[in-house]
Amino acid sequence: MRIQDNGTSVALWLSARDTYDWAHRPGSSWPCSTLADRRVFCAFDRTGLVELAVDGKNAPDDFDAHEFNACTSDFLARRLKPEHPCYFVTVGQFRSREGS
Repeated sequence: MRIQDNGTSVALWLSARDTYDWAHRPGSSWPCSTLADRRVFCAFDRTGLVELAVDGKNAPDDFDAHEFNACTSDFLARRLKPEHPCYFVTVGQFRSREGS
């Protein structure tokens, strides 16, 4: 995994190994993953996703947006602070609120 934080935007590179390990992690696997063993590049700004490539190409027809959101949210939650302009669109909207 590699992240480039540009202050008002963020880019994320996931290797095929990153996506495989994420989809097959013990106790929280993603059965029938469409991302496992694929390289993913994505970029976000405060309004949302601005760029996406899977294995260096446009997202394939079998691309699962729910899996993509879960995967990128998990990786970015480790690196972005809640104050970051991209936090809500990449992590916050996918996390449940306490007491909700």
